[in-house]
Amino acid sequence: MANVNIPSYHQSGPPSQGIVQKEHFLHLYVHQNYDEPNLNQRMVANPGFPNRVGELIVNDWVIRDGASLDAAVVGRAQGLHTAAGMKQVDWFFCDNILFTDKWYNGSSIQFIGKYLEPTGSKGEWAIIGGTGEFACAQGVASYEVIQRNGSHVVMDLHIRALCLTFPQPNPVIPVYKTELLGGNGGDAFDISEQPKRLDSVTIRSGNVIDSIALSYIDQAGNKKTDGPWGGSGGFSNTILLAPTEIVNKVFGTTGDFNNNTVVTSLTIVTNVNTYGPFGKEKGTPFSIPKENDKIVLGLFGRAGQFVDAIGAYVSPPAAN
Repeated sequence: MANVNIPSYHQSGPPSQGIVQKEHFLHLYVHQNYDEPNLNQRMVANPGFPNRVGELIVNDWVIRDGASLDAAVVGRAQGLHTAAGMKQVDWFFCDNILFTDKWYNGSSIQFIGKYLEPTGSKGEWAIIGGTGEFACAQGVASYEVIQRNGSHVVMDLHIRALCLTFPQPNPVIPVYKTELLGGNGGDAFDISEQPKRLDSVTIRSGNVIDSIALSYIDQAGNKKTDGPWGGSGGFSNTILLAPTEIVNKVFGTTGDFNNNTVVTSLTIVTNVNTYGPFGKEKGTPFSIPKENDKIVLGLFGRAGQFVDAIGAYVSPPAAN
């Protein structure tokens, strides 16, 4: 017999397998401005009671990775604080930090607690939730007001949060290999598993591309590392990709070096940044993939003392 007490839109089931609890430690700086020209909060109610009781302020504070104004903006603290102390000015604070940087873009953490504004004030906010990378966050954020320059206030914020990582479905992604570009020297190299997403690329280069190594997420969701392939010359550069960062193009050149055709340069272009060029841009240019509706998931090729030839695993972006 159907349970008539359960609405039609509700579905239940056994606890999901594979849920992982992860602990995050973040060190951020909150930049508050309560006056022009960089105002980032607005008073929306002021009943005029003693100790500012009932005063309501909506804030859109800037979150940076440093205390100075030239530090990188990584998010916004959007919410409100209202004066709730009958005997003294005490601010009740309820806020949502929305991350906008490449690492956690779109993820958020929610806070609630008491906010004290004077320089040197310290306090804690309860972490009551989160989304994205910080799903179901629980924990504590401690703050200290460390700077005050006119209407500009800087808070040193330390976040410690326990979050849940939910298992994701692992549909088979259509993946195919491009043609090899470059020379015929060296030995063939390839990754060990079918890739789903590139995680990092390490390139050694000088006048040419000396070697390549990769880490990537395979179709089962596991992180794999392969390489390095090639020699040990040149200088090493590691490109660490954010979880939401995808490789749209690999540009490069191939040309003659020591009477062999090798890969002379590489440039990696993502939806966030351009890395390179590495090596020297001499010879015949190439672009992987040739289509604009594909993304790069992994690399393969030929290598000996240098990287002789290169190709890529590619797939449609919608499948990723």
